[in-house]
Amino acid sequence: MYNNNMNESNEKYSWHPVKRQENITKHRLDFVLLADLVFEDPDLNIFDDTKPNKDNEQRRLAYALVDGTRLCLCFTHREDKIHLISLFKMHDKPWRKRYEKK
Repeated sequence: MYNNNMNESNEKYSWHPVKRQENITKHRLDFVLLADLVFEDPDLNIFDDTKPNKDNEQRRLAYALVDGTRLCLCFTHREDKIHLISLFKMHDKPWRKRYEKK
């Protein structure tokens, strides 16, 4: 588990710097730089993440189209900020169908 004292933040978001770098390395996406674009998608869909997590917190999945790429942003709310957890491209059909479902 990541130590919450190691978080970085700005006015809207918080994140763990190691998790941010891991996401950039693994998915080649920086959730800090792309979060606003995800949340600005007019067709944004947000769902509860049903996968259990070790922090026992309610995580959310935001499905969005950013510059022609379907993305999934995993986040939660901590204090008065949106805490960014991960961001990845939605390659497979089940993820895309869930995004496209209205």
